[in-house]
Amino acid sequence: MSDNDCQKDSRQPKKQRFSKPAAASSTEDMTDSKRAIIEAFTFYRDQLDAHYDQRERVIKISRDVTALSKKIVFSLLRITQEPAAKVFADVEHKHSAVLDLFAKMSVELQGSDGYKYNRQATPGLQEYIEALGLWIFLRDNTLISKEQVEEMIGSKGAKILVTDDDYVLGISDLPGEVNRYCINSIGKGDHEAVRNSLMFLRSLKEGINMIMASGRIRDLNKKLEVLDSSLQKTEQAYYSMSIRGSEMQNVSAAASEPMVIV
Repeated sequence: MSDNDCQKDSRQPKKQRFSKPAAASSTEDMTDSKRAIIEAFTFYRDQLDAHYDQRERVIKISRDVTALSKKIVFSLLRITQEPAAKVFADVEHKHSAVLDLFAKMSVELQGSDGYKYNRQATPGLQEYIEALGLWIFLRDNTLISKEQVEEMIGSKGAKILVTDDDYVLGISDLPGEVNRYCINSIGKGDHEAVRNSLMFLRSLKEGINMIMASGRIRDLNKKLEVLDSSLQKTEQAYYSMSIRGSEMQNVSAAASEPMVIV
């Protein structure tokens, strides 16, 4: 065998060290894996974007409900200065606008989303319940029920979850507004309105104390402090008004007695 033949035989095995089909298969597998990862993260990104967009829509509507509910409260407090019929007509108009907002919010809170986004919806719900509570108190001299709240919210077809916490925290904001109504009524000399305010706040405190004894609701302790302060102010106003009224009656009675000259 020649030297050239020996060199050819020795080089022959080196040509089998690389396999092109195997390299192509590995590249294809890596491409498929990368594509699957990208598709998965794209799906998660879209899910998160949809979640945050929906969350922001609920927050925005809740803020709008809060703003309109505050306007309802301001309108109701004018009842000591304007005819009740005029005040209630204005409140009805604003209330209709709030119900339209709840109809929009209802679209975002279907099914389990009602629980998922309740924390974003509850500020507006609580402010709305406070406004409704003041309205019913001034109109009927009673406390609005959770069933009445749900009925009013659904009067335009909205289906929104109102939890027990939403209701209790909403009516717990009432004392401050009832106290303002009471102070305004003193300026008019409306003794009956002041007395009704005091009786209402006492009943409300009794009910909330029962709730506090049976369980714990987040942030209720803070609102209980405001309730105690409002009740104390209302009691002082009522007692002062009663004392002044008695003094004026005594003065009037003394003035009406004939003067005896000795």
